[in-house]
Amino acid sequence: MLLPSATHAATLNKTVEGMLGFSPPDGTTIKSSSKYTNDFKAEKSIDGNIQTPWNAGTYKGNIELTFPNAIEFNFVHITTNASPPRTVSYTIYGLEDGKWVQISERITHTLKAANTTPPPIRVKQGAYSGIKIDGDGGSSWLAITEITLGTFETIDLTGQPQDASAKLNWNTIKEATNYKINYGTQPNKYSDSIPVEKDTEGNYVIPNLTNGTTYYFQVVAIFNGVETVVSNEVAVTPNEAKTTEPTTPDNPSTGEPSNPSEPGTTNPGEPSTGEPTNPQSPSGNRAIVVITMTTGLEKEFDLSMKEVNDFIAWYNGKQAGSGSASYAINKHDNNKGPFSSRKDYMLYDRILTFEVSEYSK
Repeated sequence: MLLPSATHAATLNKTVEGMLGFSPPDGTTIKSSSKYTNDFKAEKSIDGNIQTPWNAGTYKGNIELTFPNAIEFNFVHITTNASPPRTVSYTIYGLEDGKWVQISERITHTLKAANTTPPPIRVKQGAYSGIKIDGDGGSSWLAITEITLGTFETIDLTGQPQDASAKLNWNTIKEATNYKINYGTQPNKYSDSIPVEKDTEGNYVIPNLTNGTTYYFQVVAIFNGVETVVSNEVAVTPNEAKTTEPTTPDNPSTGEPSNPSEPGTTNPGEPSTGEPTNPQSPSGNRAIVVITMTTGLEKEFDLSMKEVNDFIAWYNGKQAGSGSASYAINKHDNNKGPFSSRKDYMLYDRILTFEVSEYSK
């Protein structure tokens, strides 16, 4: 199921709290197959109040809405009154060229409370002059508290494999209050789920996956606790990154000292950081940098503030669309073994976040 586009607000401009879409326009006429009393007449189903129901006074019935002009939509949202809660069913028809045409399947909802707002009902998209709702109240009288209409948005989900992880991207659904990611190792069968905040739609990384195993992902948009929009399913197979370290680092040179024997000397072809290979005890001009990778791995470096600023400048430049894809960070006193130097090459698209903790002076 899907969510309404705001482009239809000019025609259907009255919203109902807790419901998707818009109330039928002014001038809509309404009639029903029956009513319990005048306190429960058909007009109650489009008065904008989900506490005031139309009650058919029977187990089955129908309600008809005729619009002043044809309206294009592809869902109908119904809030149902039921005491006690029960199972109800609806079939929806559209008024097209003066004839009622079935535009939905028979949809059954299991209600959970006296007033329940189930997900909207998908109908065949078209411009209709009215709608008719055939209802079956099951074990109690049929009652509808409110009806709204709208046009759906969709979630377009894509996924990219990474080392022991998968990166997911999807478009914003404006009305969604939050999302949920379902995934598993079989198509359309999900063993795990992750709650996702409202403002997270792109570059979401699922960590701790097994390389070589295919995972199937689906994103669900949630509206006030109701799972409303379901995305397409994507298959992603994480794989171990196979990269070759460049012979020379990609980050810009910061300049070489005039005397190669002085501290800060770098080998030809390597960027100079202006710092000795093995720094002494921390001073006020240093900081701890913790870089969190998209796989969840954290890397910690003890660097001079000049090195920190050079790294940040590279990262900001790459974020703006310029600069090299990788950056070499000197590991300094982590240089174990018979090596003149050791560097950790950071790939821009593998960095999730980084934190800088400067030593006090």
